[in-house]
Amino acid sequence: MGIRADIEADYHASLSALAWQVDLGADEAICEAPVNAYDLPEKAEYLQRAASVSVAPAAPKTLTSQQVTAKSGGAEAIAEAARIANTCQTREALDSAAATFELCDMRKGARGAVAAVGHALADVLVICDPPTTEGERAGRALVDNESILFEKVFAAIGLGLDTPNPAGAIQLAPALPWPLRGGEGERAEALAMMRPFALRRIELAAPKAVVIMGHIALEMLLGETSLTRARGNWASVGEARALVMLPPRILLQNPSAKRDTWADALALKAMLRG
Repeated sequence: MGIRADIEADYHASLSALAWQVDLGADEAICEAPVNAYDLPEKAEYLQRAASVSVAPAAPKTLTSQQVTAKSGGAEAIAEAARIANTCQTREALDSAAATFELCDMRKGARGAVAAVGHALADVLVICDPPTTEGERAGRALVDNESILFEKVFAAIGLGLDTPNPAGAIQLAPALPWPLRGGEGERAEALAMMRPFALRRIELAAPKAVVIMGHIALEMLLGETSLTRARGNWASVGEARALVMLPPRILLQNPSAKRDTWADALALKAMLRG
């Protein structure tokens, strides 16, 4: 097989090749004859291949998109997400179920899914914003300087991702396993659909404290949109106490905000010591 056949046989390779051509300035296709778009199949072959890509091991069966009506699809999808999430008894099962939840459009075109890391029963569960495109490729919620700064903040109060003792450990999980794409309506729908998985994660981990880190995680779990006003405040998420903190991205952009984060970290440390 030649390189053309290899590219055409792989959805992601085709997408990358198209992006490369666009970067070169080839942003319009010119054919030998006019194309009537109305004669094209309803679903192109590459879309069928994309829908069949699995980003994680198989999860409990979900409703199909056709079973979710346009009128009540949002409510039915959320109910289906809650049903599936509540059947998960381990973190691994929950990560798989969230990553393969077919009713969430954010899953379409995803190159992978980011799972939780750290101790599954850590005293502190950090739920951060969805991964960036770079994080998606790396399979990590935080990458590069953001990851380094994150670990430094919690190491300063005696907590770490690699700590074997739950009392000094952190579990880090993104609000969504993929980057948040699309318009405002699609984003809000995705957060509502994936919220049951985050709530189930809190139930399974039963942490002493949940840290909500980022404006998207804040909107998902508390329904608030102002991270500046919420930062440093304690709230309740299910049976857990939750502290809102600034994400490393903001600290890197605005180093003066590290003072607030240090105050929040000390408040978390005092809460854990009871």
